[in-house]
Amino acid sequence: MREKIFKPSKTEDYAIRLIPYNMRNILSIGISTGCSAEVRMAKRYASTRIIATTIDPEGKDYSKRVVAKYGLTKQIQVKLEDVRDPMPYPDEIFDLVYARLVLHYLTFAEFEKALDEIYRVLRPGGWFYIVMRSIKERHLKKMNPSYDPNTNLVTYTTPYGKTLKRQFFDEDELVDILSDHGFKIAQTKTFREKLYIDFQRTKENKYKNKLIAIVAYKPKPDGAYID
Repeated sequence: MREKIFKPSKTEDYAIRLIPYNMRNILSIGISTGCSAEVRMAKRYASTRIIATTIDPEGKDYSKRVVAKYGLTKQIQVKLEDVRDPMPYPDEIFDLVYARLVLHYLTFAEFEKALDEIYRVLRPGGWFYIVMRSIKERHLKKMNPSYDPNTNLVTYTTPYGKTLKRQFFDEDELVDILSDHGFKIAQTKTFREKLYIDFQRTKENKYKNKLIAIVAYKPKPDGAYID
C-alpha cells in the first residue's frame, strides 16, 4: 500500500509490484524523489537492506530525515556516492540495483562504465530495474533541443526556463545496449507519467513524459533469474 506522504509515480509503482520480497540486498542509485521507493521497499520485508546513493548533499540530508521518520535507519543506509566512479562494493553482492531516472544524466561513455559496474555487483539471478527518458517524448521538439554526438546528451530548455542535459533513448536501442553488457531482458514497458520538478515531489510537471522501464537480470549459469 502506498504511503499517503508519497506522491504518485507509475514507474515506481511498477517496480514495487514486480520486485520479489526475497531481494534482501538492494542498491538504489540516485535516491528516488522523496526517498519514496527506498522506504516502500524496506517496509515490505524486515530483512531488506538498502544502500541509497546520491551526489546531492541536500538530497542526502532530506532522505536521512525521511528514513528516520519511518524508523528504517537500520535498513536503509543513505550515502553520498557518484555512479560515475567505480563502485566500492565487492562482486555479486546485490539482489537488485534500482536506477529510476538517474543514469540519463551520464554521457554515453559514463553510462557504459556504470552498466559494467552494475553488472559486476549484481549476483547471478539479480535484477536491474532501469527507467530512462524516451526519445519519442512529444514535448522535446518544443524545448529547443540540441544533440551532442560525442556524449549522446541532449541539451534542452524546460517550460520553467531551466536548461538541462540528458540522454534520451529508443526502447529497442536501450534493450540492445543492456544486452551488449551481459544483461538479459525480463520485461519492458513504456509509460506516460507526470514527473516532479523538485526532489520532495511537491511541484508536478505541466505535462506527461514518455518513459522506458526495463527489468533486466544477470543470468545464472542456467540462464535463470530470481523468482
